Parts: sequence; C-alpha cells; structure tokens
Amino acid sequence: MELVQALKTFGLTEHEADTYLALLQLGPSPVLAISRRTNIKRPTLYLILDDLITKGLVARVPHEKKKFYLALPPDRLEEELERRSRLIQGALPELSALHRSQTAKPSIQIFESKEGMLSLYHEITAPQKGEVLGFFSLEAVPEEFMESFDVFIRALKEKKMKLREIAYPENRNHFYIQKVKNLPNHEVRFTTGQFRFLTDNFIYGNRVALFSFKKRFALVIESEDVATSFRSLFELAWQSAKKF
Repeated sequence: MELVQALKTFGLTEHEADTYLALLQLGPSPVLAISRRTNIKRPTLYLILDDLITKGLVARVPHEKKKFYLALPPDRLEEELERRSRLIQGALPELSALHRSQTAKPSIQIFESKEGMLSLYHEITAPQKGEVLGFFSLEAVPEEFMESFDVFIRALKEKKMKLREIAYPENRNHFYIQKVKNLPNHEVRFTTGQFRFLTDNFIYGNRVALFSFKKRFALVIESEDVATSFRSLFELAWQSAKKF
C-alpha cells in the first residue's frame, strides 16, 4: 500500500504504519480491535503503541475501565518533518565544517615499482581539465624509463593535452624536445645549471607527482592547497626560465 510506504519513508516500521492507519480508520479503539484489524498480536501491539505515543502520533484516551488508543491528526507528521528540518539546518554549519576538515586532508600514494611509476605517467597524461605543468631533468631519466617520453609525446599529439614544462639542462637537440617543440599545445623553457632538477615533477588537477629515479619511487599528493602552492612556485620559475 502506498500509504504504508509513505509512512515507512517517514521513519515508521511496517507494523507501526499499519497500526497508525488502522487507528485513523477505526477511531478510538481498544487493543483487541486494533489487533483484529492489523493481525498483530496484542503483546507486540502494546509495544508498537508505546512507540507511536513516543513519536507523537498516538494518544491514550480514558474509556471506562479499558485503555483506548487514538490516532492523532496526520498534521503531526508535517510538524515532525519541519522540526527535523530545523534540527538539520541548525546542525549543517558544524557538519559542513567536519566535512571540510576531512576533505582538506591530503591523500598520499607511493609507487615503488617500475610498473607503478610508468602507470602514473599514464595517469598524468590522461584527458583532464586544465593544463599539466612539469619541471624535470632531461638527463635524469634512466634508460628503463625512456618510455615516459613516448607517453607524453602520444598524449600531446593524440589527446591534445596542454603542457608547459621547465627542463634542465638546455638541450634543444634532445629527441623529446625535437618531437614536441612545434606542437601548439606544448611550451618549454629551460633553466641554467645553477637551478637543477634531479627528479620528474608534475602538477595536474589537484595532484602533485614527484618521481625519484635514484631511489626508484614516485609520490603523489592529492590536495588542492598543495597543488595550488606548487602551481604558484612553477609560475615563479617560469617567469625566470629561458625561453626556447
């Protein structure tokens, strides 16, 4: 029955809903009459009626020597919903603050295998909103990770990823630079020997990825604040880096 389902959505159990509907139809009634109408045994029905009284939907009424029960007007349901709504609205600021405190905590992942590190390059170059920023050493990438250059070349050509990079050292003849130098969605600048990069570093979305080839691990920090800070540092370095 749709009415039973509506009352269950409000928070009543199926037996509570059946009992309340029966009382609305019967009017003031003793437990025996309610039991016959609902097919609920009397010992159980007493417990249900007590719960409905607590919820403000049923009242006991004096009737000679017997206990009669009366369904209170359905308007009480609307009043209860409004009361609950006010409680939730009052608690929302504190609930939202708790949520923000949890989402503000950074998520950190560590990849310690060649396969895991290469999979991270694929994640960085996956289609996404916004540009990817990177600063890295052309010489620091070991032979076994040369595939990472191909991953970026394919992403730039096929996925039209937008990428800005600061590279060390200035080596315009490096095969990677030669492959991407004329692409409209890629821009590279160079830093001098005074400012060296020993790792691959990328900022994408709300993540920062750091690759250490000497120690063979990659670290990913997922945090909007951290990513924003790294973007600001990148922009500072970009302004002073040597144009291609």
